[in-house]
Amino acid sequence: MFPQTCPIDTLKLGACVDVLGGLIHIGLGKSHAKAECCPVLGGLLDLDAAVCLCTTIKLKLLNIDLVLPIALELLLDCGKTPPSDFKCPA
Repeated sequence: MFPQTCPIDTLKLGACVDVLGGLIHIGLGKSHAKAECCPVLGGLLDLDAAVCLCTTIKLKLLNIDLVLPIALELLLDCGKTPPSDFKCPA
């Protein structure tokens, strides 16, 4: 069973998720996303990092179906490996 809550303040991930939204809408480069997100995600376990991104995406009312694949790819770029069957908590 996956954890349901993020162990860090999701406000810290707000700028990261804003950048992920920018990747979709205006084509910002992935290096910008890595610079914004990896330091915040660095101290988290792989699964916690994925849950935190889900929580923040939902709080910002972004389209989870569009943003989550990019977020999971970013986790890999940051050295995190979420479970292959990971789904955002409902």
